[in-house]
Amino acid sequence: MIFLIYTIHLALNYMIDLSYIMGFIGVAVGLIIGILIYSEVEQAIDCPDATTNADGNTACVRAKQVAWTVISILPISMFFALFAIFGGFSRMA
Repeated sequence: MIFLIYTIHLALNYMIDLSYIMGFIGVAVGLIIGILIYSEVEQAIDCPDATTNADGNTACVRAKQVAWTVISILPISMFFALFAIFGGFSRMA
């Protein structure tokens, strides 16, 4: 949310250049790739029944939550990678 507010602030106060546009395209592509990867990971992990193996179920649910956290980093990293590739950091100084 803070990222979106900061981006709107930059868009209103400065001219949006190619590095920002490519960064946002990277975020969109990163979200799509992340969702596809997470759905495959979630289907591949078969959690045991909570009534027969409570500890195993708890560990499995925790592993799925950690997988979602790891996948959520992908759009942010793609934004900064494309932003840097197209010279966004050199224009900020």
